[in-house]
Amino acid sequence: MKIRTKLIITMIPLVSFSILILSYVGFQNFVTAIQTQLINELKTMASHTMNNLSHQMFERIADVQFLSTSNILVNSNLTISEKMDYLRSLEKSFKTYLSISLYNKEGIKIGDTRNILLGKNESQKTFFNEAVKGKMYYDTIPTLSESLNQYVIHFAAPLYNESKEIEGVVVTRQAINKINDIFKEIEFPDEQLDSEGSSLKLDLISGNGTVIYSNHDRSSILQIMPGFHELISRNDQQNNMSILNPSSAETRIDADEIIVSVPQGDGHLDYKGSGWFLLLRENTDVVFGNLQKTVDQFLIISGIILVISIILILFIARTISLPITKLMKKVIEVGKGNYDSRIDIKSSDEVGQLASHFDSMRQSVNQVNQTLNKRVMERTLELEKANEELKLNDEYLGKINKELVSADKAKEEFMSMVSHELKTPLVPAKGYVELLLKQKKTGELNEKQKKYASIVYRNIIKLEVLVNDVLDGYKIDMGRLKIQKNLVNVTDLISSVVSDLPSLIGEKQIIIKLDSKIKEETAIMCDQRRIEQVFANLIKNSIDFVPEGNGKITISAELIQNETMVQFSIEDNGTGIPVDKMNKLFHKFYQIDTSLIRKHGGSGLGLAISKGIVEAHGGKIWIDKEYRDGAAFRFTIPF
Repeated sequence: MKIRTKLIITMIPLVSFSILILSYVGFQNFVTAIQTQLINELKTMASHTMNNLSHQMFERIADVQFLSTSNILVNSNLTISEKMDYLRSLEKSFKTYLSISLYNKEGIKIGDTRNILLGKNESQKTFFNEAVKGKMYYDTIPTLSESLNQYVIHFAAPLYNESKEIEGVVVTRQAINKINDIFKEIEFPDEQLDSEGSSLKLDLISGNGTVIYSNHDRSSILQIMPGFHELISRNDQQNNMSILNPSSAETRIDADEIIVSVPQGDGHLDYKGSGWFLLLRENTDVVFGNLQKTVDQFLIISGIILVISIILILFIARTISLPITKLMKKVIEVGKGNYDSRIDIKSSDEVGQLASHFDSMRQSVNQVNQTLNKRVMERTLELEKANEELKLNDEYLGKINKELVSADKAKEEFMSMVSHELKTPLVPAKGYVELLLKQKKTGELNEKQKKYASIVYRNIIKLEVLVNDVLDGYKIDMGRLKIQKNLVNVTDLISSVVSDLPSLIGEKQIIIKLDSKIKEETAIMCDQRRIEQVFANLIKNSIDFVPEGNGKITISAELIQNETMVQFSIEDNGTGIPVDKMNKLFHKFYQIDTSLIRKHGGSGLGLAISKGIVEAHGGKIWIDKEYRDGAAFRFTIPF
């Protein structure tokens, strides 16, 4: 497929899709902007109206509070007629009340600015019952006044005498028409909206669904409308706006109406609100009436832009592909070895620069090939020489390796020979000394002879142990220490170790303490002879350093690490080990103090051999740094 075709196939869908996406996004933003603007304007208008309503209600409460504290109304020297003349003058100046009445504390109307129903007992009325309790009262729902025969809002407050006792109630009555006047002063957010011919519907609704004011359905005023109450319950109570369809709980853009509900809130100062809602509804056909025309124009413009874009794509594709096609033909010729074919593309864009650089490359290819061939020959000679040297090195390394293997074998044979030659004379010497110490047929040895024979015997044993230690150390270094594991009972193992202690302790008075915290049937996989060798090395080390006559060695065993390891411990009350020298004790031939060799003997191999045996079992051996009463060696064997 040609590059021009690829460009056309790629760019036309890409540009078309981009234009469609941009058109869709632009349309959505346009609709959202109109919707948001209208809702914000409705919200502002509704909030302003509710504020005016709360302010008016606050003024009425302030009026009745003023009357409640008036000295004239509680002055016993004034007649009811004089008090009513005073109230009539106030009513005339306020220009907002239908009547103002006075009640005694029994609920009997004793005065009225209209002289209506004087002497009537209205003690059962809500406004009187609340006020006579010392409360400020106002109706949250307009009620029908029997005296005035129309719906009013009552404002009532208690009257106090000089002794601060309630002696009556003052009541003002405001017609609901005064509330309606507030809505007549609304400034509509759109030039097409006005109070007379607008499709905007306004309803002031009480908390129980009673319509207090409506600009579109006068018959619904002071009627309970369950539909409105349900609509308010679905709507957001926190001053949020939404687009709702009264027939559905869903919110959608193509809804029949835009509905905005604003609660009265907390009122104004001493007026704490009546729980009213202002409901504004607007038909979406009116709001979006001209939207379809705008959409049609938008689609026509998008189509024109798309056609122009396709024409530009075709032109750009040809402009880009033509020099590339020429360059491709020249590249094919050069690829066939025709380095004399010149590339004649003159342009300042990337394709022209590519053609110029390719032509320069064509001219330098021959020189590069010649130089490359020359270097290949040189490198070939160097590689042949290096190969010869490598062969010589391999032969030399092979020879060295054979010599090392031979040396290792000779070392092993030497160690075997030395150990054999050392053990050979020890065996009969050891046997003859034992016979001397036990023989009775040839006569008893005197004490001096027994002492000398015992010294010879002990040194033979030491030499035998030294030979075995040297051989074991060599095997550990070479990784040839043989471990023959069997299932060994831990209790039997410790008992076997303890049974060998008299030969190690000798004449020293040492207390041996056993502290096993494991069950008798506990067993581990190990080489019993080697583990006993570890115990012997560690116990021998403790015996050498505990005090004469007061020595104490504790042998203990316990399960650790979630019962995956058996930990053995040998603790003594000896001189202890410096912390900085603890790790070095497991090195071969290391002694803390060379004077100790002369005093206690030893090759310095015991701990190193013990470390090798324990690690060959998969365990670990160490000196407890926290132990302060002497020295404590601990090692673990997998359970």
